[in-house]
Amino acid sequence: MKEFGERVKKELNEQGKLQKDLCDHLNVKKSTLSEWLNGKNEPSMKYIVEIARFLDVSTDYLLGIEN
Repeated sequence: MKEFGERVKKELNEQGKLQKDLCDHLNVKKSTLSEWLNGKNEPSMKYIVEIARFLDVSTDYLLGIEN
């Protein structure tokens, strides 16, 4: 899910949001988010949905199904 991490990073950057903000929203440690963004671990569907809501994008976009 490398594309997932790249898209989350891109959206955070474009929206001027910090990874810390996303961690706080999800109530996860920075190390957990880092593993997701670097493809070392995969978030559960619950977190994928919450990340999409936080970034106001679709889960399909985050997962690389659509642009």
